[in-house]
Amino acid sequence: MAAPSRQTQSPPREADFVIIGAGHNGLTAGCYLAKAGHSVAVIEASPTVGGMTSTNATLPEAPGHLFNEGAIQLTGIFRLSGVAEELELHKYGLRQISVDPAHVQLSPDGSSLAIWKDASRTADELRRFSPKDARVWLDLANALDPAMDVVVAYMKSHPLRPWNAEMGKAVARAARHPKRLWSLRQMATASHTEFLEENFESELPKGALAAMAAFSQMRLDMTAWAMIYLGVVQKVANAMPVGGTGALPAALHRCLLAHGGTVHTDCRVSELVMSQDRVTGVQLESGQVIKARKAVITTCNPVVTLNELLPAGVLDSRLSARARDIPIRKTHATSLKINVAIDGEVSMQRHEKWRGDGLDLRKYLIAWHTLKEQDAGWNSLVRGEWPDPVPVSCAIIPSAVDPTQAPPGRSNLWLWSGVIPVTPAEPWEDVRDKIGDSVLRDSALYYEGLDNLEIGRTVLGGPDIEGRFNAPAGNVYHVDPLITRFGPLKPAAGFGGYRTPVPGLYLSGAGTHPVGGVCALPGKLAAQTVLRDTTG
Repeated sequence: MAAPSRQTQSPPREADFVIIGAGHNGLTAGCYLAKAGHSVAVIEASPTVGGMTSTNATLPEAPGHLFNEGAIQLTGIFRLSGVAEELELHKYGLRQISVDPAHVQLSPDGSSLAIWKDASRTADELRRFSPKDARVWLDLANALDPAMDVVVAYMKSHPLRPWNAEMGKAVARAARHPKRLWSLRQMATASHTEFLEENFESELPKGALAAMAAFSQMRLDMTAWAMIYLGVVQKVANAMPVGGTGALPAALHRCLLAHGGTVHTDCRVSELVMSQDRVTGVQLESGQVIKARKAVITTCNPVVTLNELLPAGVLDSRLSARARDIPIRKTHATSLKINVAIDGEVSMQRHEKWRGDGLDLRKYLIAWHTLKEQDAGWNSLVRGEWPDPVPVSCAIIPSAVDPTQAPPGRSNLWLWSGVIPVTPAEPWEDVRDKIGDSVLRDSALYYEGLDNLEIGRTVLGGPDIEGRFNAPAGNVYHVDPLITRFGPLKPAAGFGGYRTPVPGLYLSGAGTHPVGGVCALPGKLAAQTVLRDTTG
């Protein structure tokens, strides 16, 4: 059931709520508001809905190949968010394929380690390499289990008002396991490399936990906290939407239309409209003004909202300084995204034969660079140098999971790295082909046949991602994922509760609580905040 990618009618002159951005968070917020009986107009600069969850045919030489342009899976947090159930997205075409294991780390010698939802299965695999590492893995999983109840409850709550029944139960359960929680203290303070090198002796678990969750230079203090992601994937499996990640915004789009909302693509907002001290609408680049009777919600990067769309002088000097300092380049990293159309099917027979368990490795997120290689990559990029090799954060053959994404007998490769410099000494356009060739040569050692079956490719760096998704610095998280930028401090102090200090203006999207990725909670929680403020 195909979704309408455009809405041909002209944007309305007014609506109760105007939402900037038709990514999955903007559409989620719109659905909740429209379902509550309000008129909603979603404004999108791109020609199609979806933002970083878009799935489109992007290669002219491979028109039947549908590529997930940004994201690849629905996170476990999305599956815990209640959004799919509350909006009844199954009625609007959303179908999900559960993904377990969440990650498989490969070694050049043919061995591998799968990271399963069930920690004991991962530990069973680890015993082949190190009984000690298997024990450490189980200890870590047991410690994370009660902590994750609290973390997930907080993610699902308003960042300034987190206490609710679910949080109360989570805290009560966690309090019954003080020794487990105390054992996590090193994760809160140590560097990523320190934690991994101190706790594990074999290379595969170190490489896996570096590839799965490294967001900044790995030798900085207080970077090991990112491995809390392991607790998420051990709580609930990620999922692949049938039809690609674009199936989620497509279902949300249908849901919004069914509740009377509208979506208007090819409409770029040039400025937020003020009346006295209040945001009362948006002005499009065409000159048209759309009045918001109740509020405007933006889901684009908060740096864009607060520093470009909001007229100068609206924020006082203190808040203006905070808005300018929202971190989008402080990790020194941006993204590399490679899509490859393949004439036939690649093989991972060598690694599958070693495993001997029938696991089709094409269907799962994989990586293969060691902790040492990933650490060296981060050290290079902070100097503005191009890593050699570029560590692959994750790669997958999506069409092996969902054959609808490629023509019969053909397949796709989706590959992403978050370990390239955002301000390189050698410009991206000068190295694009060299980087693409190098990464795909490396990939062909694991995806056997890739080098002979390629139809075409796109190699996208930070500047390309910035242009495609209006994402400054190519930052797919919108705000650098620093430990100091979560909860009420995301994106900045004074802006961390969806409601801004400017009446009538609300923030949502990946740059707000709780996280980026495909979780939909920023859209849901922002909508709930707006409804509480505007309807009592």
